[in-house]
Amino acid sequence: MKQLSQTQLKPEYSNWVSKWIPITGGIATVLLAAGSVTVFRLTKQTTWLGLVLIVLAVIACVVTLYMFIARGILSYHGGGVQGKVLDGVLSQLEALGWDGKGKLLDIGCGSGAMSIKAAKKFPDVVVTGMDYWGAGWDYSKTLCESNAKIEGVAERITFQKGDAAKLDFSDGTFDAAISNFVFHEVMSQPDKFALVREALRVVKPGGYFVFEDIFFAKSHYGDIHKFVKALEPYTAEVHFLDMRRPDYAPVLLNTPLILGQMGIICGRK
Repeated sequence: MKQLSQTQLKPEYSNWVSKWIPITGGIATVLLAAGSVTVFRLTKQTTWLGLVLIVLAVIACVVTLYMFIARGILSYHGGGVQGKVLDGVLSQLEALGWDGKGKLLDIGCGSGAMSIKAAKKFPDVVVTGMDYWGAGWDYSKTLCESNAKIEGVAERITFQKGDAAKLDFSDGTFDAAISNFVFHEVMSQPDKFALVREALRVVKPGGYFVFEDIFFAKSHYGDIHKFVKALEPYTAEVHFLDMRRPDYAPVLLNTPLILGQMGIICGRK
């Protein structure tokens, strides 16, 4: 069998919308619709239970179709929006004035996409990508390392398992830290202010940080402007950027399920 060369191999960065979401939604749609039909056949009349089941089936169908379409638009092999979101995070590092040299931490690196983008964008940087790699995600350390090797930057990236709530690094270890759509997923630390403080702890004084998440989700962050204001005593400068309705993504994605609550907290420690 002919063996593919390293340049012929393609990285696999997975999708933020797991394949199991539309699959599960499709199964739920079928079961709810079947339940409605069964109720009608048994009762020989329209009942509240049958109506509720068919309404739920329609809702499940619409959500499933939406997530299926969103998955395609986000995909690196489809619309490529995931990559553009990550490009925005790295561009913000440049806008803050970081020279791209030294050590960079990617908190919650997933499949390694942003760590690898950073290594390719900043040729003088050494990147550490850390993630919990929980069972609910299509990510792993092995996948990250494989992607880095395919992309030709493996010698400047180290991947390790860890918990964002308690980073396994000394104070001021990194020249910069980044994160994308991670903090709200960290179940080990419900206090998101403490979580951001922990991320800042490992950044050197004068170092840079860019954290993107669903910062408009009040259930996680409350009033985001008050949240950012409370970070001022711990930073030399801190900013909040509203990243909703980005020009690189279709309006279809501007919902709370995908990009509709996206924002960036960034600055210098």
